[in-house]
Amino acid sequence: MNLPSAPRQEKSKTSPAQVGWSLVVLVWLPMAALLVWGRGGILDLMALRKEVQQLQTEATALEQENARIRAEIQKLQTDPSTYEALARERFFLKKPGERVLYIPPSALLPADPAPAPGQPSRKNGGAAPGASPPPP
Repeated sequence: MNLPSAPRQEKSKTSPAQVGWSLVVLVWLPMAALLVWGRGGILDLMALRKEVQQLQTEATALEQENARIRAEIQKLQTDPSTYEALARERFFLKKPGERVLYIPPSALLPADPAPAPGQPSRKNGGAAPGASPPPP
C-alpha cells in the first residue's frame, strides 16, 4: 500500500550573500551607530571642536584686552599728563586755584522726557490730553 506522501519541504540553504547581509545588519550597523552617536563618537568630536574654537576666540579677545591694559599701565607710568587726567576724573583732584564742578549723572538726564504718542504728559498731572486740570 502506497500512501500518498506529503510534499517534502526542503531545507533552505543560506546563501553567502544572505550571511554577508546578516553580518552587516548584526555587527557593522551597530558599530557604525556607536561611531556616530556613541560616547566619543563623531558628534562628540564635532561638539568638542566647536568648543575649542570658542575658547580660542575667547583667548584671543583676552590677549587683546591684556595688551590694551599693559599699554595703559605703561602710559600711566611714563606719561604724567595721563596720570593727572585719571586722578582728576576719578578722584576729583585739582590744582591750586582751580575749582571742581561736579555734575551728578542723574542731573544729565532730561527733566521731562517727551511722552510716547498717545501717552498723557506729566505737565497736567497725567490727565488725558484736552482735559481740564485737577482742582487745587
